[in-house]
Amino acid sequence: MPWRGVALITATGHFCLFYWTGDASRVRQEGAPTEIIEYAYDDLFLKVREKLLVWDIRGGQIAVDMALPGNAQPAPGMLTAQEYLELTEILPGYRIVNGVGCLDRLWERKGKEELERMRKAGEIADYAFEKALHLLRPGDTENHLAGILEAACRDAGSFWSWSVTANTEVGSGERTAFAHGVSQIASEKRIRENEFLILDFHPSYELYLCDFSVPVFLGEPNKEQRKLIDCWEEAVETVFRAIHPGVRICDVVSEGVNVYRRYGLYEYCLPRFGHGLGVCARTGPALNLSNQQVFQTGMTFAMGAHLYQPGVGGLRLEYPVAVGKKDAEQLAKTPMKVHIVPLNDR
Repeated sequence: MPWRGVALITATGHFCLFYWTGDASRVRQEGAPTEIIEYAYDDLFLKVREKLLVWDIRGGQIAVDMALPGNAQPAPGMLTAQEYLELTEILPGYRIVNGVGCLDRLWERKGKEELERMRKAGEIADYAFEKALHLLRPGDTENHLAGILEAACRDAGSFWSWSVTANTEVGSGERTAFAHGVSQIASEKRIRENEFLILDFHPSYELYLCDFSVPVFLGEPNKEQRKLIDCWEEAVETVFRAIHPGVRICDVVSEGVNVYRRYGLYEYCLPRFGHGLGVCARTGPALNLSNQQVFQTGMTFAMGAHLYQPGVGGLRLEYPVAVGKKDAEQLAKTPMKVHIVPLNDR
């Protein structure tokens, strides 16, 4: 559902979907069977009020998808300031509160069918990454490589690619190494020999996302680049192996950060190792030093590792992971290491 809508769920179990009239017919035919009330222009919340009155609900608390504290990006679907003003005007007898915490608790742990969808999204990412490595050539532009990734994802069954972080990202050489830089918007820069590449793309399957980035090096790394690779790979392995149900998230993150410190590269890292993943990627759990939560079986997240040294190169991991009964489980097959592509293979 790419247009604005409301999923209205009451404490007593009532449910109704409100959606824009320009796309409602398609959703009725292709979506799950449910009641859909159409709105046309600026009458969305008027329609919501009418339905509440039909259900004889005339006041109380409404939790909305409003804000994720500490996040630099609004997730798709979060309430806008204008919508908040409209809500308070049209529903004056209600208290509007932030419902993101409740949604996060519901979304953090996945069931069997949800995990299967995420594994399928991971399979799509594996296919696209392998395709991009096979077709990678010095002299191609970053935009060209981004197009290969996007076409491969579609060919393998991806439904859509999110646009939250500049869509499909490709950065090469010095464009991988912006200080603390987590966005590589693909450009017309040509890919050269003996440099890092960041490929960051986001296939989905039946609304479940895969956030995927594994570093690539085209050619032969020099001494400084090799040190960066060794540090990053050790941090990734340390964090992944430390994830178990019942272990505090902050303690695992601390182990990974200590690897950066030991290599003397802490100033170039981001001291966090991932974010939640499922039908949205701006959810919990946040893998950072302040999160006192413990890992729980069924939690899913994009495990991340970020190391960006200007003048040397940048490495990024975004990878779908689930917490199993005992250990962490990769939801894709591509190894979480730097993929070195020899020039004689091109």
